[in-house]
Amino acid sequence: MTNLKRLIILTVFLISHPLITRADLLPANGAETAANFAEISVLKDRVRVALEIDLGDVHGFLAQAPQGEDPASKLSERTGKAFAVFADGDALKPETVHLEVQSRQPRVTAFRPSYGLAPQDERSAQVVYVVLDYPFDHKPAEITFKPPLTSDGIPTAAIGVIFDHLGVAVTDYRYLSRSEVFYPNWNDPWYSRFENPNLTRHHQSALMSFVSVEPREVRHEVIFRLRDLEGWLDLNLGEETLLDANAMAKVKQQAINLFSHSNPLTIDGSVALPSSAKAAQLSVGVEGLKVLENPSETNRATAILGIVLSYPRNALPNNVSLKWELFTEETDKIPVQFTDPAGAVPGQVTRDAPDIAWKNYILKWSEPRTQPVTVAAMHSISVPLLSFGLVIVAAFLAVFAWRNRSHHWQGWAAAALLICLASGALKTMTVEVTTPTKTLSDKTAAAQVTGAIVSNLAIARLETHNPQMSKALRKFAMAETLKDVETEIRRGLSVTLPSGATAQIESTDGLIVERIEPLAGGGNRILARWDALVTGGHWGHMHRRTVSYRALMDVEHDADAWFLSGLTILEARIDPQPLSAGGNS
Repeated sequence: MTNLKRLIILTVFLISHPLITRADLLPANGAETAANFAEISVLKDRVRVALEIDLGDVHGFLAQAPQGEDPASKLSERTGKAFAVFADGDALKPETVHLEVQSRQPRVTAFRPSYGLAPQDERSAQVVYVVLDYPFDHKPAEITFKPPLTSDGIPTAAIGVIFDHLGVAVTDYRYLSRSEVFYPNWNDPWYSRFENPNLTRHHQSALMSFVSVEPREVRHEVIFRLRDLEGWLDLNLGEETLLDANAMAKVKQQAINLFSHSNPLTIDGSVALPSSAKAAQLSVGVEGLKVLENPSETNRATAILGIVLSYPRNALPNNVSLKWELFTEETDKIPVQFTDPAGAVPGQVTRDAPDIAWKNYILKWSEPRTQPVTVAAMHSISVPLLSFGLVIVAAFLAVFAWRNRSHHWQGWAAAALLICLASGALKTMTVEVTTPTKTLSDKTAAAQVTGAIVSNLAIARLETHNPQMSKALRKFAMAETLKDVETEIRRGLSVTLPSGATAQIESTDGLIVERIEPLAGGGNRILARWDALVTGGHWGHMHRRTVSYRALMDVEHDADAWFLSGLTILEARIDPQPLSAGGNS
């Protein structure tokens, strides 16, 4: 009954609002916030188009009424059918599957986070949602999509669009402003494509390699498809099209075994073996690269995996080279991207040229190392020096008067008395005298100590293995509590980003000391909060987030330096809003 009421409202709206032809100036990006949006899926036997039509643009999506019929008749049957689809040049007849008025669906893109859910005042809060099927009786070699156009070929409304073929994403968010020709690859939908090269997705290749060169680690990360892995290994999957979680766990282990001994990496002249490896299931779409946490079922034909091979280092290497060995029948070119602290450098390998290398050209580079915390803490005392001086003079006069009491001693005694009275009146005139101390008595010194410790924590967090982290912590953490501090760092400071990567702290800001308390055994307990900009990512997709930390720190002074003797991370709150980082988030 509710849907019937909505359709009645839609009909009244269309009759009461005459057709007005207009041409919109299409923006260059931000298609996910277009007033009208189409989700288009090419299936085995039909094309399905799910349209969200702005209430102000409904007339533009109406199919023409049959000749001789009232233009206002059968509006619900004609809604959306001005959107035309052709298979091998023949027009496909649309069938309405669903039609209603509903709230606009919000959309977020990982590749243009600044647009996200950007407000558009011109858009209606509700839309006409119509799902249309365009059946075909054979698998066409080409499919043409034609949005509503004027006689001059100008779009009647701005339409954002996203395409997929048999569940494989073909494009990210794009605008559809003219007829576009699509070439489906029925054997392997990953290689389906549009004639227009602008209609594509972020991850264009089915097989991609990423080498990250970092101060404490070199990582080799690869995106590949399950069907590619089946070309390299006999996985014994039989004829199953859907795989359960147990089967995928075995597939991941087989992938780890293969990649751990393939595509050798040479670091500073020595062939390196990974110290650890992990594999994950991925999805690639408009939200970027997402890690799928053990799905119950996996489509064998469309499954994508990613692997991360870790090579720990003590310092940034000088040379890294990769020899690629795993090619597929579909492609002879594999994109390879090297990333170092200075940025990313794209490249590629081919069957004829399978080697690619990176050289350290960073001229100004200092290895990040933890440092002793040598902040000087001082205790200040207010000393009334003028009063003390006058008292000394008065005492001198009193002694002089006593020794000369036979000769006018009364005058000297009176002068001494007056000076004493003056010193009492001037006792508020003081001078601050500071002395070194082993406790923190003010927030300024506490903030300096805490800031130095926070910086050291960020550097220690770079270490990927326990021995290296323990060595880094010895510079500023007490030996007796070092293991406890290390455990808390890994528990409380570790942040996992959407790609599954553990974030590294790039910088800190906004440090505030909330409270300082003395400890019974000496030293202080500091309650502080600060913000950290963290970065990290896998498979070429970087994320940047702001994390707000709140922590208790126990500090002690020993051998002219401050040491961390206790750490409790009370809160680690991640700002959900991504920060723009050159197209990544």
